[in-house]
Amino acid sequence: MGQILRFEGLPRWSALTLIVGVQCVLVLLLVLDWRLPFALVLGGLGVVAGIRWPLVAVGLVIGGRILSTGSMSWLRVGGLNIGLFEPMLFLGLTVLVAHAVVQRRAVLSSFPWRAPLLVFLAWQVLSLSWSHRLGSGIQDLVAVGVILVTSTVLLAFVRSWDDFRVTALTWVGASLLLALLSVTTDFNQVADTGKVWEIAARGGRETGLGQQPNWFAMNLMFSILLAFGLALTERRWVWRLGLVAAGVLIFFAQLRSGSRGGAYSIVIGALLVGCAKPLFRKWVLRIGVVGVALFAAGILFGEESTRKGFMRIWLNIGNLWRSDVRARSWWVCIQMLQDTWGLGIGPGSFAALLEQYDWKLYSSVHRYPHGIFWGLMAHYGLVGIGLASWGLFAVSRMARAFLVRVRGTPAEVFAWVMPATLVGYVAWSFVEFNFDDKPFWEYLALFTALCMADLPGKTEPGIELETER
Repeated sequence: MGQILRFEGLPRWSALTLIVGVQCVLVLLLVLDWRLPFALVLGGLGVVAGIRWPLVAVGLVIGGRILSTGSMSWLRVGGLNIGLFEPMLFLGLTVLVAHAVVQRRAVLSSFPWRAPLLVFLAWQVLSLSWSHRLGSGIQDLVAVGVILVTSTVLLAFVRSWDDFRVTALTWVGASLLLALLSVTTDFNQVADTGKVWEIAARGGRETGLGQQPNWFAMNLMFSILLAFGLALTERRWVWRLGLVAAGVLIFFAQLRSGSRGGAYSIVIGALLVGCAKPLFRKWVLRIGVVGVALFAAGILFGEESTRKGFMRIWLNIGNLWRSDVRARSWWVCIQMLQDTWGLGIGPGSFAALLEQYDWKLYSSVHRYPHGIFWGLMAHYGLVGIGLASWGLFAVSRMARAFLVRVRGTPAEVFAWVMPATLVGYVAWSFVEFNFDDKPFWEYLALFTALCMADLPGKTEPGIELETER
């Protein structure tokens, strides 16, 4: 009996005390809120499963990142929303620590863009000393900390070709779930979630789980070419057909949001992939024909909200530069850079200082820099721009070396597909987005993990890219 009650060497009474203590905690949580003990038990099961199968933790982190939204948050701490993603991230961090401490496994990787990211974090900390809104500035620091944690989790546990395929399928699966929810449920109403949804509410733009339309579209954007890439490397026709169907459905759901950024980014990425090889051009052309047919069908035969979303993309192609919002915002960023002698205004300070520069923007819903480049310029000055350039250079070198390494193997598909997706996002990031509010970094971490993984050779299952079919 004594041997049965031992937990990793704990004496009998210590084990009993631990069991009784856990039961007391569960009862106390049940009194406070019946959902709390269930959440604790599920979290414990998630940690156990993650320790046994680390890719479970990776999948939960990715799923939480894609499905999470501020509309689903149940707690707000300062400017931080606590929702679905944060518990998944904590679970992933717990599994990471368990592998490092208990199993004594190396979990920290020296990836190519780690140095510029860490130096950027240090510059953020220093910039807090002249920030005009300390709370928002700390929130920006937390965002970089989250990037480091999620990247470390992915790089620690995605170490082989099979790991990458499972993780990529999980990414596509989470995006497909979000797309299906947006098409089949009523969890897409955004009109009652506050002033920031004012523009989204007009025109019936549809999203998933109450996500802001551009956020929703960019979440899905990263998975479209990934789904087609997985289909291209899959020999089983059932899986190939399913992945192509998933990519098409995700693309359709993305278009329903009316997000120009989502549509243009994926088009840029697809065109870049098509420039790579004749085999890719053939498939890009085929999928492009399907995409154009879907777009036309959505405009002609779609329901009212779907038609409005599609028409917004079509009719607003030329409106990007006719609107004065972006030009006014960019001019403000340049003035902030000049007024701070190239140092920047510090993290989290744009909205606080905008009233001094442009009252029209300050009194609207556009109180943010329209574009990552402009946001870095305003907040972190010339140093921020320099560090971003360093990071892009490091990623470009990594991608080029990886392409040379995997030429003629199944992994070559992703050596083109994933960087093209990243380039499409970066291209549009000059007119939209903040540096931390899309799953760009998780996607970059997954690509980095693939670059550092043990990969199959030409004789392994998959397509033979040297034979143009």
